[in-house]
Amino acid sequence: MNSPGNDEKTNEGVLHFFSAFRIGRFLSTFNAFKSKGIDVSVLLLSLLIFRLRGESICRMQNRAKNFLESIDDNTFYRLMNNQLMDWRKLLLGLAKQFAAHVRAKGDYLSGTTCFVLDDTDIEKTGKTIEFIGRVFNHVTKLYPLGFKMLLLGFWDGKTLIATDFSLHREKGKKETYGLSKKELKSQFRQKRDSKSPGHKRALELDMKKGEVAVSMLRRAVKNGFIASYVLMDSWFVNDYMIKSIRSIKKGAMHLLGMCKIDRRKYLVGNREMNAHQLIVKNQRKNSKYSRKHKSTYISMVVDYKGEKVRLFFIRYNNAKNWTLLLTTDLTLSFVRAIELYQIRWTIEVLFKECKQYLRLGASQNTNFDGQIADATIVLATHTILSLQKRFSCYETMGELFRETQQHLLELTLWERLVKVFFKMLVLMAEILNTDVEEMMEKLMQSDKTSRQLLAMLKALEEFEDNGHNNNKIGDWLPTA
Repeated sequence: MNSPGNDEKTNEGVLHFFSAFRIGRFLSTFNAFKSKGIDVSVLLLSLLIFRLRGESICRMQNRAKNFLESIDDNTFYRLMNNQLMDWRKLLLGLAKQFAAHVRAKGDYLSGTTCFVLDDTDIEKTGKTIEFIGRVFNHVTKLYPLGFKMLLLGFWDGKTLIATDFSLHREKGKKETYGLSKKELKSQFRQKRDSKSPGHKRALELDMKKGEVAVSMLRRAVKNGFIASYVLMDSWFVNDYMIKSIRSIKKGAMHLLGMCKIDRRKYLVGNREMNAHQLIVKNQRKNSKYSRKHKSTYISMVVDYKGEKVRLFFIRYNNAKNWTLLLTTDLTLSFVRAIELYQIRWTIEVLFKECKQYLRLGASQNTNFDGQIADATIVLATHTILSLQKRFSCYETMGELFRETQQHLLELTLWERLVKVFFKMLVLMAEILNTDVEEMMEKLMQSDKTSRQLLAMLKALEEFEDNGHNNNKIGDWLPTA
């Protein structure tokens, strides 16, 4: 634990950060809603600082007197559990603040911008949590207790930030959410006004993820986020998503994602064929080889449910299985498609960082509104850390984030790790005859394995810093 003197310096640094980036001014827009006479901006600022410091509300209360007035614990919980609080507006607003500050610094890149869409398990232990149930983990093939979080991120060419999310549950075969009747009956229940933000979030629990995802995209675009591509894995690529994404802003965005090699039909000329049939027909005559990605690929334009799409069938080296990459951008080359799709893995990194460093999913609040609030605070904190990380190389801010510097270093390492291990993963997937995407998710979900990978990367960094190797890790990376 830091000494009182160091605590005071750290607190000053944190407050300086919020002042410099005008976070307080943004939070003040929520003051229309009062909690026991205390400005909501003060409570929100406190919650963000608690999470930045990696401490609970109870622990921070004993140390908050140096920079914030002491506030009763229940005041924070009342705010987090209040159905009238618009947590979606808070997260999206902070994302806009991030973008505005980047523009003000002249750091906006001219490269390709992307939306990234994916989901992850938010595991819980309390069966009395409102709306809790068992969800299927397609990597472990198990059914942990918790929610599915659907997240929409925005990649500006350098950083991925969270813009929106929703929590979902899965009914299961007997529509009991994997729980007994007794367990369902013991769950917390909250009555909500039909016009409240909390009610709208609760409705999303049983909505199709694709429908919610499209709503998120439209909301983000309406708030000024424009991207060239929407990146997603095979669980989301279907005709509904293709048509919906192409309808936004008159076709301004393209879909790019892995697609399942299944029985769905594609129209080629006057003949309908599935993926297996297309591979057999084109494997000998139309296949090409990419030295850069050490893979054989087949590229073709087909009609899928009334939409023209380009298919890239890919087989790495001598692997037995093919994978399929689909895009609505008919002009996209194979090499460029692979490079763009690798950006999708940044959302796996975001999930990993939020769970490992910011305690995403750790809240056992029985109120569903409190679960939404906690997840929002985690993602908002990640956005703030991402902003600090982006400018920390050339901005001196005193004792700013003294206690989070190691976390910032490890977040940076995670970003590099994804790129460094890409080619290695391809080789491993080939040897083990498994899917590259599935392997990446397994590595990310295993805390033990991920810690070992981080240790390896740190060792390589130190080896380079000591001048023992002329070949930098960056030389291994695929061109972005």
